[in-house]
Amino acid sequence: MRYLVIALIVAFGACGPKRAPAPPSFGEDFGARAREPVADEPAAPPRPDAPPGKGARTGTITRARLVAVLDGGPGAFLRQLEVSARLTGNRFVGWQLVQLLDRQSALADVDVVPGDVLLAINGQPLSRPDQLQAVWDSLRTANEIRADLWRGDAKLQLVFAIDPPVER
Repeated sequence: MRYLVIALIVAFGACGPKRAPAPPSFGEDFGARAREPVADEPAAPPRPDAPPGKGARTGTITRARLVAVLDGGPGAFLRQLEVSARLTGNRFVGWQLVQLLDRQSALADVDVVPGDVLLAINGQPLSRPDQLQAVWDSLRTANEIRADLWRGDAKLQLVFAIDPPVER
């Protein structure tokens, strides 16, 4: 019996030599590697549009209100919600909403529900802290906030104009 167990372990490679992965170089861009297409991965079919929910998907935000939120910083904004990283295999996809923590926040009136996955804001991904900061800073001069999300197998987009617009 013992020989059978040893043979199975050897056959499945459990006793093979262990090798530590090479440490990442200092300047390695993990986000770029995560976005590289995998040759064996089939292309995902296009997602249909998600049916409307109870909240707003479009509207207008006053610039003064937006600037007040931006002045508070990303940390204060993120305290309104709980999110978790959404992965497909080992690849980061986006941030999945677990729950809204502040029922009085402006997000309570927006068409987002637990389970929605935020992919990008104004076409910019948010997978790393520096990307979040770049998006945060860009909103001061943006004329709209466009959020790309997945809801289950469907997609949706939230688009809010910022008034008054910034002259370019």
